Amino acid sequence: MKKDISSKNTYIRLLGYLKPYWHKSAIILILSAVSAYVAVLPTQILGIAVDEIKMADKFIKTMPSNPSEEKSSDKTYLHEQKSPIPLSKPLLAASHSIHKHWFESYNSTIVTLAFLAVSFIFMHTFHSGITLIHGFITSELGQRLIYDIRNQLYDHIQRFPLQYFENTKTGDIMSRLMNDVNSLEQAVVGPVITFITDMFKFGWILYFCLKLDWQLTSIALFVCPFISLCTYNFGKRIRKVFRSLRDKTAELNSLIQDNISGIRVIAGFAKETEEMERFRNKNYENYNLYVRILKLVSALRPIVDLITETGAVVVICLGGYKVLQGQLSAGTFVIFFPYLQMMYSPITGLTRFYNQVQRAIASTERIFEILDTPCELKDAPHAIDLPPVRGVVEFKQVHFTYNQDGEVLIGINLSARPGQMIAFVGPSGSGKTTLTQLIPRFYDPTKGGIFIDGYNIREVKLHSLRKQMAMVLQEPFLFNDTVKANIAYARSDVLDKEIEEAARAANAHDFIVELPKGYASVIGERGVKLSGGQKQRIAIARAILANPRILILDEATSSVDTETEQLIQNAIYRLVKNRTTFVIAHRLSTILHADLIVVLEKGRIVETGLHHELLAHGGLYKKLFEMQFNMQEKVKLEEAETGAVKAEVVATQEPTIDLHETFQHPKWS
Repeated sequence: MKKDISSKNTYIRLLGYLKPYWHKSAIILILSAVSAYVAVLPTQILGIAVDEIKMADKFIKTMPSNPSEEKSSDKTYLHEQKSPIPLSKPLLAASHSIHKHWFESYNSTIVTLAFLAVSFIFMHTFHSGITLIHGFITSELGQRLIYDIRNQLYDHIQRFPLQYFENTKTGDIMSRLMNDVNSLEQAVVGPVITFITDMFKFGWILYFCLKLDWQLTSIALFVCPFISLCTYNFGKRIRKVFRSLRDKTAELNSLIQDNISGIRVIAGFAKETEEMERFRNKNYENYNLYVRILKLVSALRPIVDLITETGAVVVICLGGYKVLQGQLSAGTFVIFFPYLQMMYSPITGLTRFYNQVQRAIASTERIFEILDTPCELKDAPHAIDLPPVRGVVEFKQVHFTYNQDGEVLIGINLSARPGQMIAFVGPSGSGKTTLTQLIPRFYDPTKGGIFIDGYNIREVKLHSLRKQMAMVLQEPFLFNDTVKANIAYARSDVLDKEIEEAARAANAHDFIVELPKGYASVIGERGVKLSGGQKQRIAIARAILANPRILILDEATSSVDTETEQLIQNAIYRLVKNRTTFVIAHRLSTILHADLIVVLEKGRIVETGLHHELLAHGGLYKKLFEMQFNMQEKVKLEEAETGAVKAEVVATQEPTIDLHETFQHPKWS
């Protein structure tokens, strides 16, 4: 059930990722304040220039007709008069000094206007330089935050128990890890820094506007509460739609991933039309949500613009009246109107920022849902590193259940000595796979405990536990990488010679060297470029190279031809030698000479013993063995009746396989 988290708390938590980079954040804030200050100054220069030109025009009209009186009636500089424009006094003082010392023979107004023009260009250049540096630091900080969040999210996901992945769509996890994290950059750094800069700019403009004319400033600010109220109401609605959009995007990603992964099944059953219809429906849901968001955003902007323009009209009318009455200089009015637009810009920018924040919060909540999901299989506070083990494995009164839906394993008591092969047999759903998955702590028992060399596996560090184990599954997973990388996956420090030795031991070297690039050949997603038997032998080579003390085998030869089965069985013999091995047996002929056969039914151990003992006992094992034997005999007769080749018929008679010859294992001879 999703928790209702306030947007404020979510965003504060998100900004907490800035803490390790406080020094960069401080630099960005300083640059934002300086940039905002410099950005508002050029407008004052324009106002000063207007007043200066008007003063010069007035001076010309009042200039005496007798040239001899010109010097005595020299113009009174504007900087000597009281002006509401903050920059007027220092700039005109500097201009007067330059005219007096270097350009006295030139007209003072021309010198002043030239100086103001240079100052205008300098301030814009200075502002551009600050913005450039500000942009570099901001971009680097934004990418760093995305890097940190994605790393934390991926690290957390890897610590989840398998049950989480069984109940969660892969596409949804990928959507959160990629799409949602990417969207944070659009709201954590860029908009936040823009918002801060706008607030600095708003503060400077408000300060200057109050100095210019507090009455006009008060009227201009009157519209701000209306803008804020409008933004808040629209933002609440936008946030809900954004959250729905993120969920639907995850569903669409899951559908795409499933269909691409299962493209052979779709094509094999000619289901392209039906799958296209499913995709079209999901895509249409996304389209509808995007349209709703765009409608809300499109409706918000004109409303905000209407409010601001109404305020601007009132200010223009009143300001124009004050200019005509002589209460406000033309230069001041020239400054005030652009400042009014600058003042409204951060406020309208607040609407954009708020929308981006709502979008980010929708993504952030989905990310925090994962980060707040507890990793049930984490190391205990007092956990120790498991030392190198001999391979004694004990199950003591082990019970296990998935989601309180009834016990899958009930009262399991079992002991395996170093070097033994323990085979698990039983009907489908009897708990064979679950039992083996408890050993590497993919799950924890709900009751009881599992001990390795006397250590309770709950009290040792997961990494040290799993480093001493290896698994070969019925459907081995191979990465979309080279053969070499797949074999060496368990060991990063391995030599090429060791990789080749492991491949030879797994009977894989011969087919590997025949690949286009040998060990450097890329095998495709999930090893799609290899046959089932080839993938299995690479998985065995990987396990051999890992050199585990404890080995878990899910029947590795149930779907391969006889020749490949012989190669795999020989490779398995080399793999299991002197290791404690647990085998999930699907084909009973392959575990006839296991050291102990454990028969499971409905989560309980119902029989244990050697092959001949269990047959003599006449229980479930004998029933399963005879059922499999009779089924294979039936297949043999059907093939004989249809003229099947005799060699193929013989190959199906698995119960007659002599494992003494297959493995040539000394202790089984």
